[in-house]
Amino acid sequence: MLGKKVVVLGGSGFVGRSVLNELSKQGYEASVVVRRAERHRDLLLFPNTKLVEHKELNGQVLETLFADADIVLNLFADTTAKTENLPVTELPAMAQQIKRAVEVTKVERIMMLSQLGADDTQEGNSFLNELGKADAIMLSTVNASVTVMKPGMLIGAGDETTSLFSKQLNIMGILPVANSGVTVQPLAVQDFAKAFVGCIADESAFGQKKVCVGEECLRLKDLAKLIVAIKDKKPGIVIPMCSLGAKTMAYLGRLAPIKSVSNTLVYALKDDLVSQDCFSSLYGFEPISIEQALVQYVIDPGMRCRYNFYRQEAGRDEQDLA
Repeated sequence: MLGKKVVVLGGSGFVGRSVLNELSKQGYEASVVVRRAERHRDLLLFPNTKLVEHKELNGQVLETLFADADIVLNLFADTTAKTENLPVTELPAMAQQIKRAVEVTKVERIMMLSQLGADDTQEGNSFLNELGKADAIMLSTVNASVTVMKPGMLIGAGDETTSLFSKQLNIMGILPVANSGVTVQPLAVQDFAKAFVGCIADESAFGQKKVCVGEECLRLKDLAKLIVAIKDKKPGIVIPMCSLGAKTMAYLGRLAPIKSVSNTLVYALKDDLVSQDCFSSLYGFEPISIEQALVQYVIDPGMRCRYNFYRQEAGRDEQDLA
C-alpha cells in the first residue's frame, strides 16, 4: 500500500494551493518546501500540512527531505509562485536532482506538473522546450512510479489570465487581450487538483503522461468576452493586443498600465492548448463549466446572488449555480 507522506516542491503558487487543499481533504500529510516560511503561513490552514524552510535546494537537501517520504510532488512548472519560482532554464537541472534524490531514498511515487504541449523538440517556445526536457528526465526515474500531468489552461481566483482580465475591467471598460486568437479548453483549478491527487494511487497512471483539459473549447478573446458579459461591464470592449505590446506589459509587471497581461499569458499560451481527450472519461467526474468557474471569483458576492437568481429563472440546473 502506498503511504500518505507527501513532499511538495513548488507548492506555494496558484496550482499548488489547490493541490494542497485536495491533499488535505484526502488525508495526505503534506510537507511544503519553501524558501521563506513566514510568507506562506496561510498554507498551514490546510489540515495535515506543514512548511519546511530551505533557502536553496541541492541533492543533499533533497535526500534529507525525501528520507521519510512516500510521495514527491514536483510543481515547479507553476509559474505563479513569485519569489519561490525557478527560472525556466533551471527546470531540467532541478528535475535531474529530484530524480537522483528519489532513487537514493527509494521514494515510491512521483507526480509532476507539466503543461499541454511541453516537448523537448519545441524550439520556438523556450518554456515548453525546457519543461519537456524536465518531463523526460522525471519519467526516466528508476524504481519509482512517475506520472506527468499536462493541463492546458487552468482558471480560478488568482490565476494569471482570467483574474487579470477581471482586474482590467474593474479599471476601465476596455480589455486588451494578448494571444487573443489562441484556442484553449479552460479547466477550473479545483477540478485539476482533484484529478491530480486522484491519480496518485491510480496504478493505470503509473509511467504515463496524462492530459487534463476542460470539455469546452474557445478562443482567448471569446473567454474575455464571456467575462465581460458575466461582469455586465459597459462598454466592455475586447481588443487584440500586439505581441510587442504584450511582452512590454508583461515585462513591466505591476508597473504596467494594462493589467490584463502576464508572463504566463504571453509565453505559456502562445499556441493552442487543446486535446481530444475527454476529462470525465479520464478522471471519472464532470468538471464544472467555464461559466460556473468564472462566477465564483470575477463578480462580487452580491452580484453573484442576483446572477444565480436569473439563471434559476431561466430554468438552469441547480447544480450549475455557483
